Amino acid sequence: MTPRISFRFVSLALVLSALSASAQQQVLDPAAVRHRLYSPENRLELSLAVGLPAREYLTGHYNLNVGVAYNALRTLGLEARGGYALSRHTGLARSLSESFLNREDKRITDELSDMWEMGAHGVVGVRWAPIYGKLSLLSDATAHFQAYLWAGGGLASLRRESIVQCSRVVDRARGICDNRTNPTDASTATESYWRTDSRVAPVVSAAVGLRFFLTQRQALRLELRDWVFQDQFRVNVDRERWEAGQESGEPSPNPGFTHLVQFDLGYTFLF
Repeated sequence: MTPRISFRFVSLALVLSALSASAQQQVLDPAAVRHRLYSPENRLELSLAVGLPAREYLTGHYNLNVGVAYNALRTLGLEARGGYALSRHTGLARSLSESFLNREDKRITDELSDMWEMGAHGVVGVRWAPIYGKLSLLSDATAHFQAYLWAGGGLASLRRESIVQCSRVVDRARGICDNRTNPTDASTATESYWRTDSRVAPVVSAAVGLRFFLTQRQALRLELRDWVFQDQFRVNVDRERWEAGQESGEPSPNPGFTHLVQFDLGYTFLF
């Protein structure tokens, strides 16, 4: 590296440092950071949260969670979370399942990935909150906050409904594989004939979040959370064999991982 280039990099670093320091002075109150008006240290907390999908492809999840945590330090806590996800097929998945049955060029096909739906789940993780500060909302109103990272793991119940393997084709031209009473209204069905599988599997969860302190005992929490588990699906499925009641296909050798990314909105009560 030439001296001129080195000098430019040093100058750029100094400028960025000055801008960062200026931004912190505008957003963070040094007294708030030093005195920590709201400190969770050595306190238990109970949290309720609702998770909404950040993106949807073939499945949609709406997560309900309860969490119990102990804050051993001002910046470090241990949390156990458990809940249930209300899950469903998206409109795209339903459209693909209906169009598949009447396609003559899809006699042998692969199942689609990322079709598992999460149900009950529980995880234990560590929350690290190295940043504490306050934001000026109005002339006389401020919001004290913590920014944190969360990581942990546990178990989840998973269910998968195929959009390829139908055990009882009711109407191939319309792609119907259920007992609906109205051919144009899938909500009238009480039983589906698509193949279903279920399992309990390890799940890893990670999040980045903010919690805004409302009082000494209450806080509002905002998170971007990712739930990760190993995918499973079958390849080389022979449609005619499956519809005749014979097992077909084999597990994918490289199924990869499924990511359920959600926005969480929660409320925390500190004891």
